[in-house]
Amino acid sequence: MKRIKLLSILILSFINYKILNSFKRIKRTKLVIKVDISKSKQGEGGPIVLQRGISKVLPYEAKYCKFIPADGIYPNDIKNIDYFFITLPSMNEKIYDKWIKINRVNSLLLGPNFVPYNWYNFPDTNVWYEKKFRKILSEIKGVVVHSNRVRDHLMIKSNTQDLINKYILLRSCTYILPNDIKPFQERENDIILFQKYADSDHSKQGIQLLSLLKKTNKKIKQINYGNYKREDEFLLANNSKFIIYFSFYDSGALALKEIQNYGIITFTLQKDFIINDESDYYIPELELNDITPAFNKIIKIIEEISNKNPDSIKIAKKNQDFNRCERALDDLCNGIIQI
Repeated sequence: MKRIKLLSILILSFINYKILNSFKRIKRTKLVIKVDISKSKQGEGGPIVLQRGISKVLPYEAKYCKFIPADGIYPNDIKNIDYFFITLPSMNEKIYDKWIKINRVNSLLLGPNFVPYNWYNFPDTNVWYEKKFRKILSEIKGVVVHSNRVRDHLMIKSNTQDLINKYILLRSCTYILPNDIKPFQERENDIILFQKYADSDHSKQGIQLLSLLKKTNKKIKQINYGNYKREDEFLLANNSKFIIYFSFYDSGALALKEIQNYGIITFTLQKDFIINDESDYYIPELELNDITPAFNKIIKIIEEISNKNPDSIKIAKKNQDFNRCERALDDLCNGIIQI
């Protein structure tokens, strides 16, 4: 009996040992990704705010990946790291060549604030990494982009359709997740007109749109890109019912993400900014030279929605769940393992 008991104990111990080591192996199979957060405290621009949002959730473990923060990423600090994620690359060509020399260039994930330097001019031969874009894309693990629209633009302009698997999607995200959401009927402002003309000047149409809006009985507020404080943006977002996001060839639209998280209803000319079919409306007519058709379409929808008294809190929570930076890192992890 003693021998049987001893044998049973040894067998159970062996089984437990195997299970424990199995769990350890599973943990070790997660890809370790070092994330550059070195610029996350430097200012309020969109690319920096994105990096700050990601930094707020680190360290973070997705299903197959473990993301850890780093205050800078360099070719001499590569031990026990599978990939290096640099959202806002500023490396010069000499540093890039060092990654090639140590045979780890294929570990780099660059973007989404990497290319294009200018939407229309890409690839710009005066920018070294755009001049060599095809070579870089083939060498690194991948270029990170916010949407298929951005990916397709880069592929077509650089003739890299054969390298489509090198483009990795990562949704734009924000750490602004407000709890105190105003109900729809308590909001004092009807419409925010957000105007941004970074790469394409549609200011003439913006003036026309504002003029048409002011002729209605709606209370209109304006936000002009580069000329507002984020604190004012948040107060306005929580006290307004609708936003017309009049921006052209945006990639991440961080400000819109923040505003959407307050439960506001959105009109946009970029389909990839539609994150909630219940509260986001794609209005391609906003890109026309004559803005009247877009205005008429938007006002009709506004009247229909206003009569239904939508649930701003429910909309806010749905948007917040979609816009969380954990979801963005999940995107990145899924993209990495599919290459």
